[in-house]
Amino acid sequence: MNQVRLPRTAALGPGLGGQPRLLIDAPAGAAEIYLHGATLTSWVPRGGSEVIFTSRQAVFDGSTAIRGGIPLCLPEFGVGINGDAVPKHGWARIAPWQPRMVASTDDGGVRALLSVSRDHLTALYEVEVGETLRLGLSLRNDGNAPRTVEAAAHTYLSVHDVTASLISGLAGASYSDNLARSPQEAHRVQDGDVRISSPVDRIYDSAEPITVTDPGHERTIHVDKRNAPSTIVWNPWSTYSAPLPDMADDEFPTMVCVESGAVREHAPTIEPGASWSMQVILSVENTGV
Repeated sequence: MNQVRLPRTAALGPGLGGQPRLLIDAPAGAAEIYLHGATLTSWVPRGGSEVIFTSRQAVFDGSTAIRGGIPLCLPEFGVGINGDAVPKHGWARIAPWQPRMVASTDDGGVRALLSVSRDHLTALYEVEVGETLRLGLSLRNDGNAPRTVEAAAHTYLSVHDVTASLISGLAGASYSDNLARSPQEAHRVQDGDVRISSPVDRIYDSAEPITVTDPGHERTIHVDKRNAPSTIVWNPWSTYSAPLPDMADDEFPTMVCVESGAVREHAPTIEPGASWSMQVILSVENTGV
């Protein structure tokens, strides 16, 4: 592990399973980032409550992807464009990342920069923790040929009751339904806001900002993004969470994934020596009196 200078508001040490993690406890917000997959497993803005869902049965063994948080899916999403990606969701979320810089920000937060290089691809990941959470991912093609990559911030949001939550900002967007019974039924257009009362696994063609109302926690979570033309919405419901060994049976009502990225037909092709980047910004609006 590279040695980096740390501000007083950050500490690097063993977390669950003895896995190295960066703990941030700053005036503007607190967070936890595991170097395994550069997975952020917690973010609490100043005066608020936990925004990120991480399963209490998540495995922290340095090889298994952490169930919850914000895993980074790249250079493939799911089974990839060709349907044969191994491992699923790419290697980044199970790779050991290196901390490059950790510093205080002028507004009472902390900015961390992590990196990983593999398979002629270098990823730089900037996480700025404060009253908002800013995520910046940059990918550089170190190879000699153009490279098409998929990338997504697989954001697990914590909600009080997913059936009472509302996902707004996707009305009119076309999407691919990964749970459709036939290819003919897979391509649809969103009618109104997204409500969840059964398993959902959809890839939307949408670069628009998203809002997630969370009435039980008296808040609205805003998801803004740059250069991320794909939005993925996922909740396994009891149907698909029951077989998961790293997710408790009673947890699916308390989470929803609203992921930002560039996948499938929106996957960027990066020329040799060139880079591509995207940004995701999470913020919370309290709606209680």
